[in-house]
Formats: sequence, C-alpha cells, structure tokens
Amino acid sequence: MKWRLAFCAALMLAGCDRLPMDPDGTLDRVRAERRFRVGLIATGGSPADRRPEAAFLARIARATGARPAVKQGASEPLLLDLEDGGLDLVIGPLSSESPWVQRVALLEPLGAVPGPHEVQVTPIARNGENRWIMLLEREARAVAAGTSP
Repeated sequence: MKWRLAFCAALMLAGCDRLPMDPDGTLDRVRAERRFRVGLIATGGSPADRRPEAAFLARIARATGARPAVKQGASEPLLLDLEDGGLDLVIGPLSSESPWVQRVALLEPLGAVPGPHEVQVTPIARNGENRWIMLLEREARAVAAGTSP
C-alpha cells in the first residue's frame, strides 16, 4: 500500500516541473526568439521619468537573455495588442477604474509619474501566462525596491 502511495506521489511531482504554466508559451518563446515585445504607454513625461521602465526592461533582458522590442503609443491600442498576443508586456499608467483591470494582469508598480495627479507606472501582462508573469513580478518588485541586478 505504501509503495502505491509513493508511486502516485512521484508521478504527480514529475508533472510539476513546468508549473506554473504559460498556455501560450510566452516565456519559452521569449527565450527562444531572444526578443520580447513591449508597449510603452505615452505619458508625456521626460526621458528621466522613464528610468524605472528602463531598469525593469534591463532586468528582464538579463533574466531571459532576450532584448526588448519597444513601441510607444496610447493605452487602448497597446492593451488590445497585448490581449491579442501582439505584445508580451505593456508598461504605463492604468486607472483602477479602467475596464482593462479585469482583463489583464497588473504587476507591482515600478514608480510614479510626477505631476499634479501622481499616477503609478505599472507593468501589465496577459492573464494566464503565469510563468512569464512570475518573472515579470519578481523583476518589478526588485526595481520598486531599488535592488540592483
């Protein structure tokens, strides 16, 4: 009886090496192509205001061996592209009242955009790509905490 239990436990653990999973294989594709596609939501700030995003992208590049392919634009087209799989990541402000909050994965904010109405700059990923999201979350937390690579 004990050997059956041990055998079943071994089988279950053997299937866990790929957990969490990316149903669309985002992290594996990023590593294989050595490129990840990023949309930066235009904020109207100066290049100095983009330092947290640059640090975040550099950390992802080191963690994956991939380079970012960046395009800038308005939030709605970038988020639609993210949802459709054309982008792997979007970075920028997103209101907590936006309907997108229910459709995407919001990660640890990287920092705030200065101004009269301070908004958080947030990495945004597709829901369900959990291995990719875990990597992004780890790197976002490091940037927010000011941890060097």
